[in-house]
Amino acid sequence: MSQVQPKPEELPLPGREGLRLRIEARIRKLERASGNGLWSMVCFLLISFAAFNGFSFLPELSTEVRNLLGTPPPAEMISLALVVYAFSGIVRTLARMSRNIKPYLGLMHAAFFTAFYLFYHLSGALQDNFWAVFFAGISVMGLENYYLWTHSSAALHKERALLASMQEKRAETE
Repeated sequence: MSQVQPKPEELPLPGREGLRLRIEARIRKLERASGNGLWSMVCFLLISFAAFNGFSFLPELSTEVRNLLGTPPPAEMISLALVVYAFSGIVRTLARMSRNIKPYLGLMHAAFFTAFYLFYHLSGALQDNFWAVFFAGISVMGLENYYLWTHSSAALHKERALLASMQEKRAETE
């Protein structure tokens, strides 16, 4: 059996050059991470535009599919689940912010709020509850993206300062 070999970029390089390359890789990773939160927000906004029109671009579900899915939950139960999810999402984000724990990227939030749109759509109550889902999603995902951006910015500042310090020391020794 063969063992899994580390990727070339994961192999330790000797000395300062290896450290510099690892710092640059962390900088690129942090830059990508800060952009990923925005992509989840864009995804949520696009789905919200579709939900605003009642998903009119999608075909109607056949009676067979509706029978297979069963009776949709009442709008009150969906609303209760939405309130609980939004509240817990905000509390979890605030808890991570207070303890400076790595932020979440938010794609799961977009998926859950999409599910709320779909549940309301299937129950026939989307038009009455669209704004509740929209503002809950904007609140949770906005807070999450704000934390992701500030956390990534602080980490990028540290990494860039470390890289600049290394380059200054290198210039002094040459």
